[in-house]
Amino acid sequence: MFTRECTICLETKLNYHRITSKCIHEVVVCLECINRYIDTNIDKFETIIQFDQNAKIKITCPVPMCNKLMERDDIKKIATKEIYERYDFLTFKLAIQKNPRFRWCQASCGSGQIHIGEDPIFMCKGCDKNSCYTHGILWHENQTCEKYDEINKPLEIATERFLSKSTRCPRCNLYIDKIEGCDHMTCKCSHQFCISCLHEYPNHESNCNSFAGCFDDRLNHLLVDLRNRTGRQIF
Repeated sequence: MFTRECTICLETKLNYHRITSKCIHEVVVCLECINRYIDTNIDKFETIIQFDQNAKIKITCPVPMCNKLMERDDIKKIATKEIYERYDFLTFKLAIQKNPRFRWCQASCGSGQIHIGEDPIFMCKGCDKNSCYTHGILWHENQTCEKYDEINKPLEIATERFLSKSTRCPRCNLYIDKIEGCDHMTCKCSHQFCISCLHEYPNHESNCNSFAGCFDDRLNHLLVDLRNRTGRQIF
């Protein structure tokens, strides 16, 4: 057994493990860092599935130029019991919500259930709060679903018109708008992309007009990354 420097935390440690069964590079990320990396990705995908129920969990090897997909067995071998249980529950949530009758509690208690019957009201078995099966919101007290639609339809139409002019994140499908600055966007799900050509950052489609305009931004990003890794001020 011998020590080596982790490429993420830059500390010299003993505890290393092969990240995926398909990785062919040297083992250079310590177990503590790879666990933090997995945990952060779980947080990210928990956000993504709120907007895209068809999303797939894709956690890849963090070593540059590798990007091999971490399978369930890979994560089980590396992750702590607590982190693996979080990952396992996330995959369960993705599977169960594919049932068209399944709904999450809109009181955000973390519970969900398959709704049986035609009554649009369903009471959460976890917190006893009422949600609307039809609209996916907390139950609209003193309003039928028809009355709710009548009142809110004009607002929904205006919202749809506004969103039709917006761009969706290529990864999680969340609407995102550019207010100012470079076309390099960072979504809430952490995905970075060009809002003009939708290519994953730092690359662009060959005909993207924003390629030249983002050069300084890409250079600054590389310099900051180098400074963080070396601990030295570049200039």
